[in-house]
Amino acid sequence: MALSLSPVTAHPCNEHPLHWTNTPGGLKRAEYFWREHQKYLADCGYMLRPRYSKNWEPSWLGTKTDPWQCEDGKSTFRTTTMDAIRVADGRIVSLKQVKKSNNPTEQDIIRFFSEEPLASDPHNHSVPLYEVLQSPIDADVIFLVMPYLMRIYTVKFTTVGEVLECLRQLFQGLQFIHSNLVGHCDLQILNVMMDPTPLFSDMPHPAYPKKSYDFKKKVTGYTRTERPTKYYIIDFGLSRKFSPGDAFIAPTSFGGDRSVPEYKDPSGLSNPFPIDVYSFGNLIREDFLEKSSSVDFLKPLVGEMMREKPDERIIIHEAVDLFNGLLASMSERKLRSRYVYRKEFFIARI
Repeated sequence: MALSLSPVTAHPCNEHPLHWTNTPGGLKRAEYFWREHQKYLADCGYMLRPRYSKNWEPSWLGTKTDPWQCEDGKSTFRTTTMDAIRVADGRIVSLKQVKKSNNPTEQDIIRFFSEEPLASDPHNHSVPLYEVLQSPIDADVIFLVMPYLMRIYTVKFTTVGEVLECLRQLFQGLQFIHSNLVGHCDLQILNVMMDPTPLFSDMPHPAYPKKSYDFKKKVTGYTRTERPTKYYIIDFGLSRKFSPGDAFIAPTSFGGDRSVPEYKDPSGLSNPFPIDVYSFGNLIREDFLEKSSSVDFLKPLVGEMMREKPDERIIIHEAVDLFNGLLASMSERKLRSRYVYRKEFFIARI
Protein backbone atom coordinates (compact mmCIF):
# COMPACT_ATOMS: atom_id res chain seq x y z
CA MET A 1 0.00 0.00 0.00
CA ALA A 2 1.48 3.32 -1.04
CA LEU A 3 0.93 6.39 1.07
CA SER A 4 2.62 9.76 1.02
CA LEU A 5 3.28 11.00 4.52
CA SER A 6 5.60 13.67 5.73
CA PRO A 7 8.39 12.41 8.01
CA VAL A 8 8.21 13.27 11.68
CA THR A 9 11.22 15.54 11.25
CA ALA A 10 9.03 17.86 9.14
CA HIS A 11 7.13 18.73 12.33
CA PRO A 12 9.65 19.84 14.96
CA CYS A 13 8.16 18.63 18.18
CA ASN A 14 8.99 21.74 20.13
CA GLU A 15 7.08 23.88 17.64
CA HIS A 16 4.02 21.73 17.08
CA PRO A 17 0.94 23.21 18.81
CA LEU A 18 -0.02 19.84 20.34
CA HIS A 19 3.42 19.17 21.80
CA TRP A 20 3.23 18.85 25.58
CA THR A 21 5.32 22.01 26.05
CA ASN A 22 2.69 23.99 24.15
CA THR A 23 -0.46 22.16 25.24
CA PRO A 24 -0.66 20.69 28.76
CA GLY A 25 -1.33 16.97 28.36
CA GLY A 26 -0.19 17.11 24.75
CA LEU A 27 1.93 14.72 22.74
CA LYS A 28 5.38 13.57 23.76
CA ARG A 29 8.14 13.32 21.19
CA ALA A 30 7.84 9.57 20.63
CA GLU A 31 4.07 9.81 20.16
CA TYR A 32 4.45 11.70 16.89
CA PHE A 33 5.65 8.47 15.29
CA TRP A 34 2.21 6.95 15.94
CA ARG A 35 0.40 10.12 14.88
CA GLU A 36 2.24 10.00 11.55
CA HIS A 37 1.20 6.36 11.04
CA GLN A 38 -2.40 6.69 12.26
CA LYS A 39 -4.06 6.94 8.83
CA TYR A 40 -1.99 4.13 7.35
CA LEU A 41 -2.82 1.84 10.27
CA ALA A 42 -6.51 2.75 10.02
CA ASP A 43 -6.43 1.88 6.31
CA CYS A 44 -4.95 -1.49 7.32
CA GLY A 45 -7.81 -2.06 9.75
CA TYR A 46 -6.25 -0.96 13.04
CA MET A 47 -7.66 2.06 14.85
CA LEU A 48 -5.42 3.90 17.28
CA ARG A 49 -6.84 5.92 20.16
CA PRO A 50 -8.25 9.37 19.25
CA ARG A 51 -5.16 11.03 20.69
CA TYR A 52 -3.12 9.97 17.66
CA SER A 53 -5.47 11.18 14.93
CA LYS A 54 -4.29 14.04 12.72
CA ASN A 55 -7.65 15.69 13.49
CA TRP A 56 -7.31 15.33 17.26
CA GLU A 57 -8.48 18.23 19.36
CA PRO A 58 -7.86 17.67 23.09
CA SER A 59 -11.21 17.21 24.79
CA TRP A 60 -10.22 19.24 27.85
CA LEU A 61 -9.35 22.45 26.02
CA GLY A 62 -11.70 25.26 26.98
CA THR A 63 -12.75 23.43 30.16
CA LYS A 64 -11.47 23.19 33.71
CA THR A 65 -10.95 19.46 33.38
CA ASP A 66 -7.48 18.08 34.07
CA PRO A 67 -6.04 16.26 31.01
CA TRP A 68 -5.35 13.17 33.13
CA GLN A 69 -9.07 12.81 33.77
CA CYS A 70 -9.72 12.40 30.03
CA GLU A 71 -9.19 9.32 27.90
CA ASP A 72 -7.37 11.30 25.24
CA GLY A 73 -5.13 12.83 27.89
CA LYS A 74 -3.48 9.46 28.54
CA SER A 75 -0.19 8.97 26.75
CA THR A 76 1.67 5.71 26.17
CA PHE A 77 4.34 4.47 28.55
CA ARG A 78 6.18 2.30 26.01
CA THR A 79 7.19 4.14 22.87
CA THR A 80 7.81 1.10 20.66
CA THR A 81 4.45 -0.58 21.30
CA MET A 82 0.92 0.73 20.93
CA ASP A 83 -2.55 -0.65 21.50
CA ALA A 84 -5.17 -0.52 18.75
CA ILE A 85 -8.64 -1.81 17.96
CA ARG A 86 -8.84 -4.31 15.10
CA VAL A 87 -11.78 -2.98 13.15
CA ALA A 88 -12.78 -6.37 11.73
CA ASP A 89 -13.79 -7.81 15.11
CA GLY A 90 -13.31 -5.07 17.70
CA ARG A 91 -10.46 -6.95 19.36
CA ILE A 92 -7.77 -4.93 21.11
CA VAL A 93 -4.33 -5.79 19.76
CA SER A 94 -0.76 -4.66 20.27
CA LEU A 95 1.39 -3.10 17.56
CA LYS A 96 5.13 -3.42 18.02
CA GLN A 97 7.46 -1.14 16.10
CA VAL A 98 10.54 -3.11 14.98
CA LYS A 99 13.60 -1.86 13.12
CA LYS A 100 14.66 -4.63 10.76
CA SER A 101 18.28 -3.50 10.80
CA ASN A 102 18.42 -3.92 14.60
CA ASN A 103 16.36 -7.11 14.88
CA PRO A 104 16.56 -8.87 11.50
CA THR A 105 15.25 -12.26 12.67
CA GLU A 106 12.53 -11.26 15.13
CA GLN A 107 9.56 -11.51 12.78
CA ASP A 108 10.79 -14.83 11.33
CA ILE A 109 11.10 -16.45 14.76
CA ILE A 110 7.71 -15.20 15.97
CA ARG A 111 6.15 -16.32 12.69
CA PHE A 112 7.81 -19.74 13.12
CA PHE A 113 5.94 -20.28 16.40
CA SER A 114 2.72 -18.77 15.00
CA GLU A 115 2.32 -21.18 12.09
CA GLU A 116 1.08 -24.77 12.15
CA PRO A 117 1.82 -27.27 13.47
CA LEU A 118 3.42 -25.28 16.30
CA ALA A 119 0.69 -22.63 16.65
CA SER A 120 -1.94 -25.02 18.02
CA ASP A 121 0.43 -27.04 20.22
CA PRO A 122 -0.79 -26.66 23.84
CA HIS A 123 2.82 -26.41 25.03
CA ASN A 124 3.38 -23.28 22.94
CA HIS A 125 3.43 -20.13 25.05
CA SER A 126 5.20 -17.90 22.52
CA VAL A 127 3.27 -14.74 21.74
CA PRO A 128 1.25 -15.25 18.52
CA LEU A 129 1.81 -13.09 15.45
CA TYR A 130 -1.34 -11.98 13.63
CA GLU A 131 0.12 -9.89 10.85
CA VAL A 132 3.19 -7.91 9.73
CA LEU A 133 2.76 -4.39 8.33
CA GLN A 134 5.40 -2.37 6.52
CA SER A 135 5.76 1.29 7.47
CA PRO A 136 5.06 3.56 4.47
CA ILE A 137 7.38 6.18 5.96
CA ASP A 138 10.46 4.18 6.91
CA ALA A 139 11.51 1.13 4.88
CA ASP A 140 13.43 -0.15 7.90
CA VAL A 141 10.36 -0.24 10.17
CA ILE A 142 7.70 -2.94 10.37
CA PHE A 143 4.78 -3.42 12.74
CA LEU A 144 4.20 -6.79 14.39
CA VAL A 145 0.50 -7.19 15.19
CA MET A 146 0.03 -9.39 18.24
CA PRO A 147 -2.45 -9.96 21.10
CA TYR A 148 -2.78 -7.22 23.67
CA LEU A 149 -1.13 -8.59 26.84
CA MET A 150 -0.33 -7.24 30.29
CA ARG A 151 2.54 -7.59 32.75
CA ILE A 152 2.09 -10.60 35.03
CA TYR A 153 2.43 -8.43 38.15
CA THR A 154 -0.42 -6.11 37.11
CA VAL A 155 -2.70 -8.39 39.13
CA LYS A 156 -1.37 -9.64 42.46
CA PHE A 157 -1.04 -13.37 43.02
CA THR A 158 -3.33 -14.49 45.83
CA THR A 159 -2.39 -18.15 46.35
CA VAL A 160 0.66 -20.40 46.06
CA GLY A 161 -1.23 -22.38 43.42
CA GLU A 162 -1.63 -19.29 41.24
CA VAL A 163 2.13 -18.68 41.31
CA LEU A 164 2.91 -22.31 40.50
CA GLU A 165 0.47 -22.33 37.59
CA CYS A 166 2.15 -19.22 36.18
CA LEU A 167 5.58 -20.83 36.52
CA ARG A 168 4.32 -24.16 35.14
CA GLN A 169 3.19 -22.46 31.96
CA LEU A 170 6.46 -20.54 31.62
CA PHE A 171 8.55 -23.67 32.21
CA GLN A 172 6.44 -25.42 29.59
CA GLY A 173 6.80 -22.51 27.19
CA LEU A 174 10.58 -22.30 27.53
CA GLN A 175 10.90 -26.07 27.11
CA PHE A 176 8.84 -25.81 23.91
CA ILE A 177 11.05 -23.01 22.58
CA HIS A 178 14.23 -24.99 23.32
CA SER A 179 12.75 -28.18 21.86
CA ASN A 180 12.40 -26.29 18.59
CA LEU A 181 16.05 -25.21 18.73
CA VAL A 182 15.44 -21.56 19.57
CA GLY A 183 17.26 -19.73 22.34
CA HIS A 184 15.27 -16.78 23.63
CA CYS A 185 18.31 -14.86 24.92
CA ASP A 186 16.39 -12.24 26.93
CA LEU A 187 14.23 -14.05 29.46
CA GLN A 188 13.32 -11.53 32.15
CA ILE A 189 10.21 -10.32 33.96
CA LEU A 190 9.42 -7.72 31.28
CA ASN A 191 9.29 -10.44 28.64
CA VAL A 192 6.70 -12.69 30.25
CA MET A 193 3.12 -11.50 30.04
CA MET A 194 -0.45 -12.68 30.47
CA ASP A 195 -3.80 -12.50 28.73
CA PRO A 196 -5.79 -9.90 30.72
CA THR A 197 -9.18 -10.87 29.26
CA PRO A 198 -10.27 -13.37 31.98
CA LEU A 199 -9.07 -11.20 34.85
CA PHE A 200 -11.15 -8.06 34.26
CA SER A 201 -14.82 -7.28 33.72
CA ASP A 202 -13.79 -5.07 30.78
CA MET A 203 -10.50 -4.62 28.97
CA PRO A 204 -8.60 -2.05 31.06
CA HIS A 205 -7.25 1.15 29.57
CA PRO A 206 -3.47 0.73 29.02
CA ALA A 207 -2.64 3.97 30.81
CA TYR A 208 -5.29 3.76 33.54
CA PRO A 209 -6.29 0.16 34.34
CA LYS A 210 -8.99 1.20 36.80
CA LYS A 211 -11.17 2.21 33.86
CA SER A 212 -12.29 0.34 30.76
CA TYR A 213 -10.57 0.78 27.41
CA ASP A 214 -13.27 3.23 26.27
CA PHE A 215 -12.94 5.06 29.62
CA LYS A 216 -16.68 4.72 30.31
CA LYS A 217 -16.74 2.02 33.01
CA LYS A 218 -15.00 1.14 36.23
CA VAL A 219 -13.13 -2.14 35.83
CA THR A 220 -13.68 -5.03 38.23
CA GLY A 221 -10.80 -7.43 38.75
CA TYR A 222 -10.86 -11.18 39.43
CA THR A 223 -8.32 -13.59 40.86
CA ARG A 224 -6.50 -16.15 38.78
CA THR A 225 -8.20 -18.83 40.86
CA GLU A 226 -11.62 -17.51 39.85
CA ARG A 227 -10.65 -17.04 36.22
CA PRO A 228 -7.44 -18.76 35.09
CA THR A 229 -5.42 -17.07 32.37
CA LYS A 230 -2.65 -17.93 29.92
CA TYR A 231 0.93 -16.71 30.15
CA TYR A 232 3.18 -15.87 27.22
CA ILE A 233 6.85 -15.38 26.46
CA ILE A 234 7.40 -12.31 24.30
CA ASP A 235 10.16 -10.33 22.56
CA PHE A 236 12.27 -12.51 20.29
CA GLY A 237 14.42 -9.60 19.14
CA LEU A 238 17.65 -11.18 20.46
CA SER A 239 16.71 -14.81 19.87
CA ARG A 240 18.82 -17.39 18.05
CA LYS A 241 17.39 -20.19 15.91
CA PHE A 242 19.47 -23.26 15.13
CA SER A 243 19.07 -26.14 12.69
CA PRO A 244 19.43 -29.83 13.56
CA GLY A 245 23.10 -30.74 13.73
CA ASP A 246 24.28 -27.19 14.43
CA ALA A 247 26.75 -26.48 17.19
CA PHE A 248 24.85 -24.46 19.78
CA ILE A 249 27.38 -21.64 19.86
CA ALA A 250 26.65 -18.11 18.66
CA PRO A 251 27.69 -14.52 19.31
CA THR A 252 26.39 -13.65 22.76
CA SER A 253 23.16 -11.65 22.82
CA PHE A 254 23.15 -9.38 25.85
CA GLY A 255 19.67 -9.42 27.37
CA GLY A 256 18.19 -7.52 30.27
CA ASP A 257 19.54 -9.83 33.00
CA ARG A 258 23.06 -8.46 33.39
CA SER A 259 24.01 -11.06 36.02
CA VAL A 260 24.43 -13.84 33.43
CA PRO A 261 27.96 -15.30 33.96
CA GLU A 262 28.52 -15.87 30.23
CA TYR A 263 28.38 -12.14 29.60
CA LYS A 264 31.85 -11.92 31.16
CA ASP A 265 33.34 -14.36 28.66
CA PRO A 266 35.87 -12.39 26.55
CA SER A 267 35.33 -14.67 23.54
CA GLY A 268 31.93 -13.10 22.91
CA LEU A 269 30.53 -16.55 22.10
CA SER A 270 28.13 -18.66 24.16
CA ASN A 271 25.44 -21.32 24.16
CA PRO A 272 22.10 -19.48 24.53
CA PHE A 273 20.23 -22.43 26.04
CA PRO A 274 22.02 -22.48 29.42
CA ILE A 275 21.72 -18.69 29.48
CA ASP A 276 17.93 -19.01 29.19
CA VAL A 277 17.87 -21.51 32.07
CA TYR A 278 19.97 -19.19 34.23
CA SER A 279 17.87 -16.15 33.37
CA PHE A 280 14.62 -17.97 34.10
CA GLY A 281 16.01 -19.13 37.43
CA ASN A 282 17.00 -15.56 38.22
CA LEU A 283 13.52 -14.36 37.26
CA ILE A 284 12.03 -16.78 39.79
CA ARG A 285 14.56 -15.69 42.41
CA GLU A 286 14.12 -11.94 41.97
CA ASP A 287 10.41 -11.77 41.26
CA PHE A 288 9.04 -14.54 43.47
CA LEU A 289 11.53 -15.82 46.08
CA GLU A 290 12.71 -12.36 47.08
CA LYS A 291 9.15 -11.08 47.27
CA SER A 292 7.62 -13.90 49.28
CA SER A 293 8.65 -16.79 51.53
CA SER A 294 5.56 -18.71 50.40
CA VAL A 295 7.48 -20.50 47.65
CA ASP A 296 10.80 -21.08 49.42
CA PHE A 297 10.59 -24.75 48.39
CA LEU A 298 11.67 -23.58 44.91
CA LYS A 299 15.11 -22.46 46.16
CA PRO A 300 16.96 -25.75 45.47
CA LEU A 301 15.57 -25.86 41.91
CA VAL A 302 16.56 -22.24 41.28
CA GLY A 303 20.03 -22.99 42.65
CA GLU A 304 20.48 -25.75 40.08
CA MET A 305 19.30 -23.45 37.30
CA MET A 306 21.69 -20.68 38.31
CA ARG A 307 24.98 -22.52 38.66
CA GLU A 308 27.92 -20.30 37.68
CA LYS A 309 29.33 -22.66 35.06
CA PRO A 310 26.92 -23.28 32.18
CA ASP A 311 27.95 -26.92 31.74
CA GLU A 312 26.99 -27.58 35.38
CA ARG A 313 23.48 -26.13 35.06
CA ILE A 314 20.53 -28.41 34.54
CA ILE A 315 18.94 -28.19 31.08
CA ILE A 316 15.36 -27.03 30.69
CA HIS A 317 14.00 -30.60 30.37
CA GLU A 318 15.55 -31.52 33.74
CA ALA A 319 14.25 -28.30 35.28
CA VAL A 320 10.72 -29.07 34.06
CA ASP A 321 10.89 -32.59 35.51
CA LEU A 322 12.05 -31.25 38.90
CA PHE A 323 9.37 -28.57 38.89
CA ASN A 324 6.63 -31.02 37.95
CA GLY A 325 7.79 -33.29 40.77
CA LEU A 326 7.48 -30.45 43.25
CA LEU A 327 4.07 -29.52 41.89
CA ALA A 328 2.82 -33.09 42.19
CA SER A 329 3.94 -33.21 45.84
CA MET A 330 1.90 -30.14 46.81
CA SER A 331 -1.23 -30.75 48.83
CA GLU A 332 -4.46 -29.03 47.91
CA ARG A 333 -4.20 -27.09 51.15
CA LYS A 334 -0.75 -25.83 50.22
CA LEU A 335 -1.87 -24.80 46.75
CA ARG A 336 -4.82 -22.91 48.22
CA SER A 337 -2.71 -21.21 50.88
CA ARG A 338 -2.23 -17.48 50.60
CA TYR A 339 0.75 -16.09 48.72
CA VAL A 340 2.12 -13.59 51.21
CA TYR A 341 4.23 -10.71 49.95
CA ARG A 342 7.15 -9.72 52.17
CA LYS A 343 6.12 -6.07 52.06
CA GLU A 344 2.69 -6.71 53.53
CA PHE A 345 2.01 -5.28 56.96
CA PHE A 346 2.43 -7.85 59.72
CA ILE A 347 -1.27 -7.82 60.63
CA ALA A 348 -2.17 -8.63 57.03
CA ARG A 349 0.21 -11.59 56.96
CA ILE A 350 -1.37 -13.35 59.92
